[in-house]
Amino acid sequence: MTNFDMSRRGLLGALTGAGAAAFAPKSWAAAAADWTIGVSNAPAEGYADSAMMRLHGRMPAGLSGQLYRNGPAWFRYGDDITGHWFDGDGMIQRYDLTGDGVRHSGKFVDTFKRRTEQAAGRIMMPGFGTKAAPDAPVSGPDDVNAANTSVMRVGDELWALWEGGSPYRVDPHSLATLGPKTFRDDLKGMAFLAHPKVEPSGRIWSAAFMGSRGWIWQLDARGGLERGEMIELPLPGYTHDWAVTERYLIFPMQPWVMEGMTVPISEHMSWKPEQGLQILVVDKNDFSKRRVYELPAAFYFHTGDAWEDSDGTLHFDVCLTATPEFGAKGGHDIVRGKFDSGTAGADLVLVSLYPDGRAVTRPTGVSAEFPQTDRRRQGLRRDRVVHVHGESKIHPGARALSLFDWKTGKRQVHDFGADAMVEEALFVPRPGGTEELDGWMVGTVLDLKAKATQLHVFDARHLDDGPVASWQGQHATPLGFHGTFVS
Repeated sequence: MTNFDMSRRGLLGALTGAGAAAFAPKSWAAAAADWTIGVSNAPAEGYADSAMMRLHGRMPAGLSGQLYRNGPAWFRYGDDITGHWFDGDGMIQRYDLTGDGVRHSGKFVDTFKRRTEQAAGRIMMPGFGTKAAPDAPVSGPDDVNAANTSVMRVGDELWALWEGGSPYRVDPHSLATLGPKTFRDDLKGMAFLAHPKVEPSGRIWSAAFMGSRGWIWQLDARGGLERGEMIELPLPGYTHDWAVTERYLIFPMQPWVMEGMTVPISEHMSWKPEQGLQILVVDKNDFSKRRVYELPAAFYFHTGDAWEDSDGTLHFDVCLTATPEFGAKGGHDIVRGKFDSGTAGADLVLVSLYPDGRAVTRPTGVSAEFPQTDRRRQGLRRDRVVHVHGESKIHPGARALSLFDWKTGKRQVHDFGADAMVEEALFVPRPGGTEELDGWMVGTVLDLKAKATQLHVFDARHLDDGPVASWQGQHATPLGFHGTFVS
């Protein structure tokens, strides 16, 4: 194995920019209003459907559909603030792209957690970094489910995802909440990660982690349960994202270890670097066939995709940082109006797992978060990854969008400037196109100067040319985490 070099960054790329915090105290907010517009509560009633104003360009021929994004959008009742940015109530934003332009709407996911706290007018339910109120009515995982991390289209529904409980079913047209998804009565409330993987065939894979054990979900393209099985894990480490190839499931288990199944989670995790980063590889056809690779200790939130060479070598890209500083402390601080520009951010790294047991890293030295690829190649060979990039000394979040090519080592960057907080961009294929990244990157940016959220469309293979078309909405929407595009 080889060591990788971790550089100090001003922030965790767009990790903090992907949906930061709550309203800060008035005295602090007045001094830092340039970025707090993106981390305050959304209107309780959501956002009514409205047209976005075209800034330049035209919708490319062949590009149409809906961009759905999810993220925390309610953090505060008066002076009562949630304990961590990860615990804000989830809101689905919908951007409808047509030849006439873009329309925007948004609605909170109507979870049990949100209904309970809205009725009480205070924070009650426990979470990643939030303590339970003494009278919190908690009987199972879905009682504290914030449904705030990602969203995917499955059949005729959207699923709003959180990593500690069930998917929440949402109507894709009205954004009305339909309720939690139960795959089987005895699996009610079972965790379902916020980063499921969808094969080119449509088959869906996900997982759940419960200390030293993990549950693997195998679903059909419409969300029906095909197979589920519990497996033993090499360590009870925190795992938010993972990767798949044609034949294998890849779970990087980092040494941020759970000390009992107790909430708030962030207060009961211990960093144990002596255990290293252990990468569990599981055969898709036989979950009993597993192998563990080891690397020096590192922390990550997000992986890209994975592929397998003809000799059996596995590769996946990941955004690595040295410690879990942001997860343990940064998200708690930001909701209290504290921003540490000295926090170590994540770098883009390629991990290669060889048949002889070696695990090797290829660091780039490039700051990166929210890696995205051409998902038509999920689990298959590809070379390019698009990610948010660049750091700010004055506010959380990335300021640029970047493309990195593993084959050539070259990269492209479009810098939106210091007044931008750049969110995850998704790839949308051009109709009839088959080449990698033949299509567009579609993503949102909070423009602090304009005090509004913008939607930008790029030619995916020419990011450095800048957006081919841009629109600006009527609102500065809370910064989100992840999304999906439905053509």
